[in-house]
Amino acid sequence: MPSSEHRASRARRITRACDYCHKRNIRCVNPDGLQCQRCIEFGQPCTYDRAIKKRGAKPRSGAGADSPIPPPRNLGSANAHPKSASQPWKAPTLASQAVVMSLVEVYFEIVYPIFPLFHRPTYIRRISRGDYTTDKDLFPVTMAVCALVSARVRDQAIFNPAWDIQELSETPSETFYDAAIRYSAGCEDSVEAHPFNTLRCFALLALTAIQYGKIREMQLFLGKYHTFAAMDGFHNESNWPKDIGIIETEERRRLFWSMYTLEVYSSIIWNGVTRCREQQVNVAYTTELDDELFNDLGYNQPASSPVDIGPSPGGRWGEVKSSSWLCGWNFTTDLYRVLEHVITNFRDQKRHKRTFLSDMFGDKTAPSPTSVRDSIMTLYGNLPGCFKEFPEVTCNPSSDRYGFQAANITATVQLLRMMLFASGGGTIEERCKIASEVVDAFMCIPVSYLRAISSPLLHHLAGIGAILGSVLEEPLSDMAYQQVRVVLLSLAQLLENLDHGIHSAINAQRLRDLVAQIDDYWNQLRIFATGEPSPRPNSASPSYHDLRHPDARRTIPSQLTTSIFEDWPWSLDLVQGTESWSPTNIVLDV
Repeated sequence: MPSSEHRASRARRITRACDYCHKRNIRCVNPDGLQCQRCIEFGQPCTYDRAIKKRGAKPRSGAGADSPIPPPRNLGSANAHPKSASQPWKAPTLASQAVVMSLVEVYFEIVYPIFPLFHRPTYIRRISRGDYTTDKDLFPVTMAVCALVSARVRDQAIFNPAWDIQELSETPSETFYDAAIRYSAGCEDSVEAHPFNTLRCFALLALTAIQYGKIREMQLFLGKYHTFAAMDGFHNESNWPKDIGIIETEERRRLFWSMYTLEVYSSIIWNGVTRCREQQVNVAYTTELDDELFNDLGYNQPASSPVDIGPSPGGRWGEVKSSSWLCGWNFTTDLYRVLEHVITNFRDQKRHKRTFLSDMFGDKTAPSPTSVRDSIMTLYGNLPGCFKEFPEVTCNPSSDRYGFQAANITATVQLLRMMLFASGGGTIEERCKIASEVVDAFMCIPVSYLRAISSPLLHHLAGIGAILGSVLEEPLSDMAYQQVRVVLLSLAQLLENLDHGIHSAINAQRLRDLVAQIDDYWNQLRIFATGEPSPRPNSASPSYHDLRHPDARRTIPSQLTTSIFEDWPWSLDLVQGTESWSPTNIVLDV
């Protein structure tokens, strides 16, 4: 028979939750009366500082009725009483199961088409069963998913009216983000093979940091991913565990190529180095089959959509083998592989001095930027129409994924065109022409897709701003200035159409203010050129002869260009190839 002390301890229950649990309306677990288990798990100070509310029947008068309530205790650091190793691991509750499930489902609507890091049926099943609450590896990557989606929700990326925005916003994105960082930190000091979910977690945290506009943090998580990938030989399929099934094999391929494209993208946009070279890779493209058509037992290949499911590493370079939306996704990877070589062969050639390495390895038959551009446009033209057309969103994920691919392919093709153009130079008129064509291409994409792709897409537009900024530094004719002006205002309109939170609105207004500022000066030059009263020009002003000539090119004074570029929302490194670069020099002010 259990002792009276044992019965008393078993009957004892917590009558007052700590401040942390009370605020989140979750059950407080405090078996020893010293510190709440939830606070220990999440590294929070366990306090009881809030005022105590009276409840129950009023106390009777008499002795002891007015005895003072003991003061609240501050129970110190959350690490004072670590969880016993014998207890099963339990994740902290940051949001309800329903909210987590909803955020995951939204991920598959607006993030998955561009970053398909999970096998949808498998992951959805695990989340619906709450496996992430007891799995130390699954919990941080799920929190990273929630952090990214919550940030996208906050930035108005949701286009499906069926979702309850208020419910999706109950827990701040930063709460999920901090939890993902904290609980993924356990394996960082390990020299053993790292869990696959840890690599996925770093990938999602890097994307979330881009969404926040925290580019240094993005570089941090990209660096952690590449460090772990290098330690594990992730770039070669022969290094992968031998016991993984079809699902994890496909997920690993998708993660690898997703992070490859993000690496090339970030090296272009933030003028960094490329830490992963496609020529050193031995990872196959993902199989072009929807997730519902394969599992660990095999591939259910539809007769109407033949695909090559062989594991041969390398890539296709523009081959189209199926009508799955993943065909378009793989084509985008092709484009980034070309972009990597554009960076190496074209962009920086002007600022590099010739060395013995140039003489030893220089390829005298290297293709020109024009020939590369023509080849890419031919491949693009050969794509099925579903990857070049932009139907309105239907809120049916299986069909909307094609629209996402078309939008992403268009954005990447235009980025590639700008990089090729920047490497080959061009007249002012040519630069204005390509900038105008790029803006027009984006204006053809439905706004819903552009908003869903969100912050990463805005950085694609940085190339347009960089090209236009370089034009403003040179002498301009009236016609050339009008071209620049039209493209700048079109770009402002595009940013306003995106309505990407407050950031795009700020940038759109800044562009309009800059145009008005330049207009004022240009009008002064016109008045001066027509002989109307105007202050006598100083030594820095154009001469009378220059201003009155019909084809005169006028230079904006250095003091005005200095003022303009202090407020210019984009870096000019993309077209100038400057030597200096700072990680705080964010291309787009988001």
